[in-house]
Amino acid sequence: MKLENNNGDFEKGIENGLDDIEKSNYEGFVSSEVNLDWLLENKSRLENEIKTHEDLILQTKTEKIDILNQKQTANPEFSEQSHLAQHLEDEIEQHKNRITDLHAKKDQEKTPYPFLAGLIYLVAGITFILGDLIISHEIVAYALNIRNTTEAWAFACGLAGVSILMKPAYERLVEQPYLTNFSPATKKMHNIFQTALVVISISTLAILGWFRYEAYKTDRLKEALNREIKSMQLEATPLIATANAPIPDNSALNAKIELKLKEYDQLNQKLVNSPWALLSFVLSGVLFAIAGAISLGIAFPSLQIYWKRWFQYNPAISRSKRIIRRRIKKLTEVRKPLFKVQSQLEFMNQKLELLPDLKELETKKSVLSTDLTEVNEKIKFAIESARVSNYNEGYDTGNLNRQNLSAEELEEYRKNMLERLKYRRDEITEKNPRTYRSNGLRPHQALRKAISDSFNEN
Repeated sequence: MKLENNNGDFEKGIENGLDDIEKSNYEGFVSSEVNLDWLLENKSRLENEIKTHEDLILQTKTEKIDILNQKQTANPEFSEQSHLAQHLEDEIEQHKNRITDLHAKKDQEKTPYPFLAGLIYLVAGITFILGDLIISHEIVAYALNIRNTTEAWAFACGLAGVSILMKPAYERLVEQPYLTNFSPATKKMHNIFQTALVVISISTLAILGWFRYEAYKTDRLKEALNREIKSMQLEATPLIATANAPIPDNSALNAKIELKLKEYDQLNQKLVNSPWALLSFVLSGVLFAIAGAISLGIAFPSLQIYWKRWFQYNPAISRSKRIIRRRIKKLTEVRKPLFKVQSQLEFMNQKLELLPDLKELETKKSVLSTDLTEVNEKIKFAIESARVSNYNEGYDTGNLNRQNLSAEELEEYRKNMLERLKYRRDEITEKNPRTYRSNGLRPHQALRKAISDSFNEN
C-alpha cells in the first residue's frame, strides 16, 4: 500500500489540531481514500482478469471447435477402418477356433489299428465275402437246382451279403463298446466273443483238415483204381492186331473192370456223404460270414477315421491356415491407416484434455463479475464516505472560522464567495447555456438554488 502522502496527512493533522477541528472527519476521509485506492486497484485487477477469462474462453471455444471439426472429419475413416479390422480379426479368430476344433476332433477320433492293418482287414473281409460268394454259387445254388446263371449269382451275392449285414451288429455290440466305452462288462463280452470265435475257427479248421485228409485219401484210392482199370484194359487189348486173329473172351475182365468202377463210385459217394463234408461246408460258410463281418467291422471304422483325418480334417485345417495368412496380410495393410488415424484422434483428445474447462472458466468469470459488482458497490460507498468526510471537515472549518470572524469580515467573505460562484456559473453557462425558471421562488431562494447547483456541478 502506498505511503507517499504521510507528510501531507501529518501537516493536515497539525492544521486541524491548531484549528481545533474534530479529527474524526479527516480520519474518515483518509480511511475512505485509502480504501478507495485499494478498491480501484482491485477493480482494475478484476476487470483485467475478467477480460483475460473472456479471451481465454473465446480462444478455448475456437480451438475446441477446430479440434472437433478435425475429429468429425477423421471419425468416419476411423470407424470404417475399425469395422474392417474387427471383421478381419473376427474371421481370423473364427478360423483359429475351427482349427482348434478340428485338432480336437482328430484327437478324439483315434483308432488302435494302423492304416496298413485297416487295409489288410479290408482285403481279408473282401476275400471272405468272395469265398462265401463262390461257395454259395458253386454248391448251394447248384444244390438248389438254380440253373440260370444270373439268378445263381444273385442268390450267391445275397448269401455273401450276410457278412455285410452282420458287420454293424459286430461293430456296435462288440468292437465299438470295447474301444470307446471300456468297462468290465464290455471286456467280458469281447473276451467271450473272441473265445467263441477262436473255438469255431479252430474247430472249422480241424474239420476242414480232416475232410481234406479224407478227400486226399479218396483221391489216392481213385488214382489206384484208375491205374488198375487202365492195366486191365491194356491186358484185354492185344499188342498186334491181325485180321485173322480170334476175338478173345473178355467177359471176366469186363466184370472186374465194372467192379472197379463200382468201387470208384462208392468212394465218391462215401466222400460226398461223409459227415465231415457236411460240417466242412456248414462251418466254412459260417466262418466266412463271421470273419467277413469282423474284418469289415474293423476295417471300415479304421479306414473311415483315416479318411476323415487325411481327406477332411487336414484339408480343412490347411484351408483355414491359408485363409488366416491372407487375412493377417490384409489386416496388416488395414491397420497402417487405422493406426495413423487413431494416433491423430488420440492427439486430438489429448489436446482437448489440455484445454481449460469451459464450465470452470465460466464459473470463474461469474465469480469475478460478482466480485467486481461488490467492489463497485464498495467504491460507491467509499466515494460517498470520502465526500461526506470532506464536507464535514469543511463544515467544521467554516463554522470555526465563522466564530472567529467579525461581521465585516464575514460579509466580505460572503461577497468574495458570491463573486467566485457567479464567475464559475458564467463559465459554465458559456459552455453549457441553461435557463432557469423561477418556479415561484423568491430572489434569495433562487440564489441559493443556483449556488447549490454550482456545488453539485463541481
